Amino acid sequence: MSASPTEPNAAALLAGADERIERLRKTDATVVVQDADGRTISGVAVDADQTQHAFLFGCAALSLLKHAEPAQERLYQERFGDLFNLATMLTYWHVTEPERGRMDVAPLIAQVQRLKAMGIRIKGHPLVLAQASPGWAPTDVATTRDLTRRWIGDMVGRFAGEIDMWDVVGDATTAAGAGSGLAAWAREAGPAPFTADALRWTREASASALLLYNDYQLDEDFTRLIEDLHAARAPLDALGLEAHMIGSEWPLEKVWQTAETFARLAHPLHFTEVTVLSDDADADHAQSWPTTAAGEQRQADYVEQFYRLLFSHPAVESIGWWNLVDGDWDRHPGGLLRADLSPKPAYERLLRLIRGVWHTRAAMTTGPDGTAAFRGFAGRYRVTVRRGTQSTTLDCDLVAGRGNRVVVRL
Repeated sequence: MSASPTEPNAAALLAGADERIERLRKTDATVVVQDADGRTISGVAVDADQTQHAFLFGCAALSLLKHAEPAQERLYQERFGDLFNLATMLTYWHVTEPERGRMDVAPLIAQVQRLKAMGIRIKGHPLVLAQASPGWAPTDVATTRDLTRRWIGDMVGRFAGEIDMWDVVGDATTAAGAGSGLAAWAREAGPAPFTADALRWTREASASALLLYNDYQLDEDFTRLIEDLHAARAPLDALGLEAHMIGSEWPLEKVWQTAETFARLAHPLHFTEVTVLSDDADADHAQSWPTTAAGEQRQADYVEQFYRLLFSHPAVESIGWWNLVDGDWDRHPGGLLRADLSPKPAYERLLRLIRGVWHTRAAMTTGPDGTAAFRGFAGRYRVTVRRGTQSTTLDCDLVAGRGNRVVVRL
């Protein structure tokens, strides 16, 4: 997809990214320092340090708790936690219920507990995917539908309070072509009723979870499906747009236009399953598919632009990388880390952006009215006030587009 004469080109889009980020992702805050009687205090030192982004920078935790060496596991978790505040955990039905009635969720429970301890939000992926249906699932539509409802209720209920976001249905626009019981149901019902049922059952199991529809077919079929879900009043909260770039990177104009197109459907956008390779694109990959120095530089340059562009789009609420480490998924070098867990330049670029350029740390002193004001990225903050030997610390959330007022008693 190339830019038409009436559409902005990549250079123009990137030139305006920082201004859009400043306007959309930052918010104003006022810290008010009071004494025990509620009187404001001037001349107090105030430090505000961002501890978490409101924007969701995610990644699939494909090899969490799977390293044989404890040092490698610690390093993997450190690299993951330094960069991401959202983890996608695989909840494929055929894996978690390999035999009808026999659940195998112990590994998933351990992973979820570890991520919660790390302070990372968790998304389950997926609940319903016709292309990954259990082999034991019958092709009888009524039975499969009933089993799916049970499965959704069990999984969502089992992880209530831990997994609060779900890719409820994936790839429904092409589900009918899969050879499975779920596919038979999708063929008989059609993509929208198939998806709407799953969304409603998930909402029944959790009143508060964020529910997504996720697909790689970013075309008119996707748009039509979402419009049909609107007409059916299905409980849909956000759209997942898959972005596996295995053959070549998307032109940045296409990235922006994709966000513009799907923003018209009036749901927040999550760019999911992002994959950008660091290979020699011209090499023969029949036997091996290694990362290369030139490929890593190309990956880094593109990833930095991709994230800057989407972070500056008003409809985008999340960017989710797919495989963190080369070899986690498929044969190709689509990780931000090499197989030995050393960081590629793309990882370093994102770390500089997310933990540096897009991170707020403010040091101030209250004025005569006992207040100190600053502007920072939306998210969670730790605010510390000090006067002499006295100090108080509290955590608070700053919300974009809102006048944030934080009162601290000293």
